Amino acid sequence: MDNKPLDYHIQKGWVIFLFIFYTMIVLVGITLLLYILIEKMTGQLGQDDVKTFTFYVSMLASTMMTGVRYSQKLYKACIDGRVTFDNSNKSVVIGNVIYFLLRPLYSVAFSVLFVICFLGGIKFLGGGMDCVINERMVYLAAIASGFIGYSIGNVLDIFEIVSKDHVGKM
Repeated sequence: MDNKPLDYHIQKGWVIFLFIFYTMIVLVGITLLLYILIEKMTGQLGQDDVKTFTFYVSMLASTMMTGVRYSQKLYKACIDGRVTFDNSNKSVVIGNVIYFLLRPLYSVAFSVLFVICFLGGIKFLGGGMDCVINERMVYLAAIASGFIGYSIGNVLDIFEIVSKDHVGKM
């Protein structure tokens, strides 16, 4: 994992679009999270409702925190002069745009994977989920998925290293 800051070659219009995109992700994420946590998580919930809300909240929290992280990453790169508004190499520009656009999807994928592994681990270890499926699980998934979303770049790097190590041992 190389921690050297990246330089980005991207068109000015894309930079503005990405700032708007990430701002909307954060605002929509906050709105939907609050709606679910305030409106839907009141009263007595069944296990199926808790599982459903766990997945929804997990996906929202990870996406929202990815928006926070990558808008921060982009504005720091702009401030530090690491963004070049250059159109000469189209493949580099496209690669930079895709890099920023796909991060929220990656965070959703890993947060869903986290919830599946978490539920599977509980079922495997406990034999059942009756004692664990409650509202606290939703909040735990939100916190863990938020961290996954914020650090999705590191999660991807670690996943790549671990995958290479295991494939190399096969």
